[in-house]
Amino acid sequence: MKRGLFRTTDSYLGECARVHEDAGDAFPYLRREIYEALGFAPPYDELPIVAPVGQTCSQSIAA
Repeated sequence: MKRGLFRTTDSYLGECARVHEDAGDAFPYLRREIYEALGFAPPYDELPIVAPVGQTCSQSIAA
């Protein structure tokens, strides 16, 4: 997981990018539109998918 970035599903935001807690960035969540508008790398679709606790990846993000 490069720099702790990954895709997940938040109960409020839906599908989003997130920084892992070990990065020390206060757990920010970014919707796809914001992530792409800010030009972050790697591209959103290349981020690894991490399912929220209690879900599988297929339940959290539709392929």
